[in-house]
Amino acid sequence: MKFDKFLKTLNKDFEAILLNKYPLESLQLNSDLSTVKGRVFYKTVILLSNNFDQDCENALSEIANTAQKKFLKKQKDKIGAEKTLNKYQKFIGQFVSSQADVSEKASIENTRFTKVLNLTADDFYAYEVFSIARSQGITSKNAFEQLYKGTLTDI
Repeated sequence: MKFDKFLKTLNKDFEAILLNKYPLESLQLNSDLSTVKGRVFYKTVILLSNNFDQDCENALSEIANTAQKKFLKKQKDKIGAEKTLNKYQKFIGQFVSSQADVSEKASIENTRFTKVLNLTADDFYAYEVFSIARSQGITSKNAFEQLYKGTLTDI
């Protein structure tokens, strides 16, 4: 689904509302939802939504599920080559959460995840923020706000 079509489901006058805050060309309106950056998604949807978490679920869950299936298929091929952990490693493993663990739980390729963290990719995609939130047991709104809340004019 295109981003503008989704925004129209939130408010038919979305363009007029957004135009008061941002230049429309900066909002990826003609982009597929799977390629909309997290910052753009948050800054626009927060202005139009009555229920941010539900609207994230509606917009991003199918994209996140599709990405997860692709990720799991790739991971399935790697599982046979992984080292078996001993009882001490398993014990300590329950207390440790590495970046790789977070990316794996969210079904985001570790290379892409690392690029965003190292600022060599400019932002997470909106569905990736949604996936991280879901995998870590926090609300979508909480995750997006932690990353992007601030002045609403900085897209």
